[in-house]
Amino acid sequence: MLSVRAATIAAFTGLAFAPAVLHAQNTQSTAPATNAPSQSSDPSNAQSPINLPPVTVTAARGSDIEKLDVSTTVMTQKEIQAMPETGIDQIVNRIPGVWSLTIPTGELHPTGQPVNIRGFGSSTTINTLVMVDGVPINDPYFRTVDWSTISKASIDRIEVIRGGGATSLWGNMAMGGVINIITKQPTRTGGGIDANYGSYNTAGVDVDGSVVTGPRFKVGVNYSHQQSSGYNLTPAQYQNSNLVPTASQVNNIGLSTYLEPNDRLKLFIKAYYHQAYEDGLVWSLAHNGWSSYRLLMGGTYEFADKSSINFSAWAGGGVFSTINAGSGSYSLNNIYALNQYVSQRETAPNNNEGGSVFYQLDTDHVKDIKVGFDLRRTQITDYINLFASSSAAPTSFISQGEHRLEGAFAQGTFKFDVVPLDVTVGLRGDFYQAMNASVLTVNSNTNNIVPNSSSGSFDPRVGFKYYVTDEVTVRGAIYRNFSEPGMNQMYRSFASGTSYTATNPNLQPMTNTGEEIGFEINGKRANFSATYFNNNMQNFIDYVTICNTNPTCAAPYIAAAGLSSSFTSVRQYNNVGNANFNGFELIGGWQVVDSVRFTASFTYTNAVLTSSYYPTLERTGVQLGQVPQWMLNLGAEWRPLPELALNINLKSFPAYWNDTGHTQLNEGTTLIDLGASYRLKEAVELYGMIQNLTNAQYLAQGYTLTSFQGSTVSATSIPAMGMPLTVSAGLRARF
Repeated sequence: MLSVRAATIAAFTGLAFAPAVLHAQNTQSTAPATNAPSQSSDPSNAQSPINLPPVTVTAARGSDIEKLDVSTTVMTQKEIQAMPETGIDQIVNRIPGVWSLTIPTGELHPTGQPVNIRGFGSSTTINTLVMVDGVPINDPYFRTVDWSTISKASIDRIEVIRGGGATSLWGNMAMGGVINIITKQPTRTGGGIDANYGSYNTAGVDVDGSVVTGPRFKVGVNYSHQQSSGYNLTPAQYQNSNLVPTASQVNNIGLSTYLEPNDRLKLFIKAYYHQAYEDGLVWSLAHNGWSSYRLLMGGTYEFADKSSINFSAWAGGGVFSTINAGSGSYSLNNIYALNQYVSQRETAPNNNEGGSVFYQLDTDHVKDIKVGFDLRRTQITDYINLFASSSAAPTSFISQGEHRLEGAFAQGTFKFDVVPLDVTVGLRGDFYQAMNASVLTVNSNTNNIVPNSSSGSFDPRVGFKYYVTDEVTVRGAIYRNFSEPGMNQMYRSFASGTSYTATNPNLQPMTNTGEEIGFEINGKRANFSATYFNNNMQNFIDYVTICNTNPTCAAPYIAAAGLSSSFTSVRQYNNVGNANFNGFELIGGWQVVDSVRFTASFTYTNAVLTSSYYPTLERTGVQLGQVPQWMLNLGAEWRPLPELALNINLKSFPAYWNDTGHTQLNEGTTLIDLGASYRLKEAVELYGMIQNLTNAQYLAQGYTLTSFQGSTVSATSIPAMGMPLTVSAGLRARF
């Protein structure tokens, strides 16, 4: 710990002086001679007005994302609006290299919505950072993503950085990459509406309005509502009257203000409120709620030499609540049993805040220099009541904890005169604290105080981009990064049936070293890129059954929690060993003519444990859970008329294991989506969408097996269907 702190402090002490030294050199080298004529007398030499760029917190913290030395994608507002998919989770799932479940976000439990890039992310361990306007939206407790926080109509663009090359700027959780969703800014006084209706009584409306008095003042407000009766996740042959479609409802409110007090200063203030509700998640008794609020403010001040200070701060909170159902005597062999009951009631409020400040400048030979720091604090309290039957008294737990992260970072790109080469060097130091945690078993009044812990990580990166020609570039990067344990992994304790999930305050942060190399060809009509990546992670965290129907093994855990000896199985998050993630990405596009464009991508990911502390439970050399080995995306857009646009997207993936223990196999499929839009007037547009055009029937969450890749199906676990054919139509209008 001391060595990490010492190395970080020493490195950043030196880097803190670098901008000043480089700036001084620039000033000296460009100073006019003493006999030069005065420039002030010539109006043509007067300094032009400063035009600051729009104030946004980008995935590259202000850098041009398409010039980075790693694999990136920027999806524009026009491209997003043209996509046939309605939900942000399904839109993101069509971006090359990104994976999320094909079940819509409104039909998934809030704790079961993973996202991953290059294999870094499952519902048990998510290591891909998702942000809106530069603020993390990974749940503070579970790290999963509530994609309904953002409506399709509110997005300006989506930025994706694949791999760990961005962690020198963002730190924790950005191992797999960064997804930053940037919302629209007001551009004129007026308003707009986007309304749609479709299959399963799915309806949505987005309304926005703005006032723009000039470049100095802009204010906007937006409201979105989405509701759906949902489809039935349970296969038809296993349904009964208590297994119902999952209905959902979402409300989002946003307010934004942009100020420009003078030519050098730009400020923004944004406020968001979000509420989502699910009714009947598989069982009619099951309900989920997720609410959050956030206040974000920040700005940019540009100095006369074009260097700038960039700053932002945010504060927010929310509540996760769930009512889960016990299946009673229902099984796949006894589907007419209707003695289900409420097995769990849980409420978990949280609050979190953070911010960042960084100084940015360019010099003659070093561009895009950034030196700064960021902070984040998260607090959680979790109230859980568990019921063994409809008449049983609850077993109750109250867990609480606090995590703090402080990071310092520096990065700059060296440009050489003699060769067309850019070299980007970055350093980051992170300090992580887990504190003020405890787990109270209410029934026995047993309060386990979790010792405070802390650790540090020093993470350098270096990358290059070599311009072979104007159209061809070669790039590569090596990096180190880290990810703290999730708060639910450390503190969430609950029981179900005879199984108990134990806390693990001794979890260690995961660390990773990675490298990637690739090339890009960007022609006038076509583009193509290829990237090979390889990552080695230490201390991989997974969810392990450490005692399986073994009273002797379970006894110490059960006694410490104050539970009865009837609990004979124990599950726990553990650092299970080391893992390797390697593969390649191929991404291309072809503008055949002005009205026709094709896109394609193929990603192959091999993700395995290379060593295991639990070799009989967590096997080495087999694919990690929730990581499809390959993904294929194809797309086409045709504009036969200036007013008409037609789009088709295809996504194909193989069967893949839902867990590292290979006891649940999710089926692969090929999904085809169609979209069309027609502009009636300059500000009025009709559109329609068809998702899963062929109505492919597949198990997005498959049968559970009783052993590793076994042949015996567990009759107590219910598989779930992927989204069937859905059709929707809508209208967009500006006024």
